[in-house]
Amino acid sequence: MLTASKWLLIIAGFWLIVDSILIIGSIPNPLFGWPLPCPVTLILLGVGILLFGISSKAFKKQKSF
Repeated sequence: MLTASKWLLIIAGFWLIVDSILIIGSIPNPLFGWPLPCPVTLILLGVGILLFGISSKAFKKQKSF
């Protein structure tokens, strides 16, 4: 799950950079005509963050001896 979250965050980060360039250049979104930033990018980013949080050690139950 940690590997999937890392890949989703990498892909989302790339798409956020592309969205930012399109916003600065006043170029409309080529995907489905949706507003920028693209909802698909935000979904990828959100899922990546959630998976990273779930798979991190912060939410693991620690054993008490």
